[in-house]
Amino acid sequence: MDASGKFCPICKHKNERTASVCGYCGAILDLGFSSGAATTKNTGEPSSLPAENFGSFINDALIPEGGIGIYATGTEKPYYLHMDKELVIGRKMEATSDLESFLDLSLLDGYNVGLSRRHAMIRRAESGFEVVDLSSTNGTWLNEERLIPNKPYPFASGSQLRLSRMRLFVVYHIDLKGTKKNKLTE
Repeated sequence: MDASGKFCPICKHKNERTASVCGYCGAILDLGFSSGAATTKNTGEPSSLPAENFGSFINDALIPEGGIGIYATGTEKPYYLHMDKELVIGRKMEATSDLESFLDLSLLDGYNVGLSRRHAMIRRAESGFEVVDLSSTNGTWLNEERLIPNKPYPFASGSQLRLSRMRLFVVYHIDLKGTKKNKLTE
């Protein structure tokens, strides 16, 4: 048996010795410990989607004031959403509350790519937006960094989110009206 590669602690596939991220499921290989999360499961064939230049798919003029534009890989049209406070992303089920803003990605094969019912949340932050993994089964990544569940991560416009094996590109306008004034200019 050739031991010159690294085995993924999540999907158990063998990767190149120099790899830091699993080429099959996207898990981080160099944590120094086994991430034996009991809820993580293999969701079938690995995604072979390359990182794309998503910016050409979103028309900045269509992003609502205080809202976001989201493009999902493999779709024809982006979503343009107004953001009051927070947006939950996942697969809408009957029990999902109608009181919350929800982006249902079940029609984009959400189940087969490993999307949880309540996978992640995007919400307003002091200087933009932040994303929170909602203890999803197969994880959330921000620009290829795996997120710790229930911890908010601020992100810049143009960031890439990966929910399990689904890649999203998120763009927003910086709300200059809501930002704090610089004390030197007051």
